[in-house]
Amino acid sequence: MKTAKYFTRTMLLLIFCMCSYSCIGPVPVDVVMIDNELFFVLEEEHEIDFVLVTEMTARKPNGGKNYAKTMWVLAHDLTTAVKDRKYPRLKQIKYGQKFEEFPRLEGPFPLQRNVEYSIKINMGDKFARETFIITDENKVIMPKPAFERQKGRNY
Repeated sequence: MKTAKYFTRTMLLLIFCMCSYSCIGPVPVDVVMIDNELFFVLEEEHEIDFVLVTEMTARKPNGGKNYAKTMWVLAHDLTTAVKDRKYPRLKQIKYGQKFEEFPRLEGPFPLQRNVEYSIKINMGDKFARETFIITDENKVIMPKPAFERQKGRNY
């Protein structure tokens, strides 16, 4: 009898954990270049918490360790109460685009060719992350795509 109760509790806990994990997880984001404009495209509309683009290969001036140099940030001011924040529902975000819902804005700084960048989009219970490089031919490649459907594509 105790074994049955233990097994039932363990199975219920396992099912709960699997359901919770399926709610929180990565979302695919495609990085696309159209008419010299860079876009970040999600599969569906999501409420966006923040957007961050960083340069991944930056070095400190004195030859120090690598760090991520911020190129563009859209975010909420942390002094604003959470209940007063507005989260826009977006499917496509243009690099450098301004939104009145995000009072904190840094950049956008010009992106260079053949430099590795990272995009991070937080959507509350979901997130999107991708690394990309803009080539000399003005195309975007994702060297390590997170999802199988993105492999082998140049945008």
